[in-house]
Amino acid sequence: MMPPIIPSAARLLLLLSSTLAVSAMALPDDRDQPIEIRAEQVEIDDETGIAVYEGAVQLDQGSLRVLAHRLTIHTRDQSVTRIVAEGVPDGEPARYRQIPEVDAAPIEAHARTITYLATEQRVELEGNAHLRQLDDTFAGDRIAYDIRDRRIAASGARGGDPVTMTIQPGRRSDRPAEPQPD
Repeated sequence: MMPPIIPSAARLLLLLSSTLAVSAMALPDDRDQPIEIRAEQVEIDDETGIAVYEGAVQLDQGSLRVLAHRLTIHTRDQSVTRIVAEGVPDGEPARYRQIPEVDAAPIEAHARTITYLATEQRVELEGNAHLRQLDDTFAGDRIAYDIRDRRIAASGARGGDPVTMTIQPGRRSDRPAEPQPD
């Protein structure tokens, strides 16, 4: 069971939560858009329901974009059960970007591995995990978000960096910054 969100983190986490699930709560049109995947190679096993895309993988669906070295999609009865995006081992992380709602700034995330568990309604970022919307950030070695219960658990690396969060004061971070007069 994940611990409840602490009040000071609630604003950023609520903003981030709406986009962590692949198209779960993004722009209204996103879920109705076709999914386009590009990769250097693909292996699809209809019997097991597993598709593996490798090499400069790019998944797009509406405002959603996932970039990875390897993307594995697990399905059962023609429904997605799990998506795992992996970065280059000891190199470039997997990346996620999506606009949560009309007129909102995009949410961006990167980690060594980004996993979406559809049945559990959970997203897990592992390995140098970072989330950002405008100048608000959340970082740790592991970040897990329970979409249904709106709970987050994060941890720093053992003996390494702690969990960090930055929330900018004075404006709602779910809206683009207002242009400043010259």
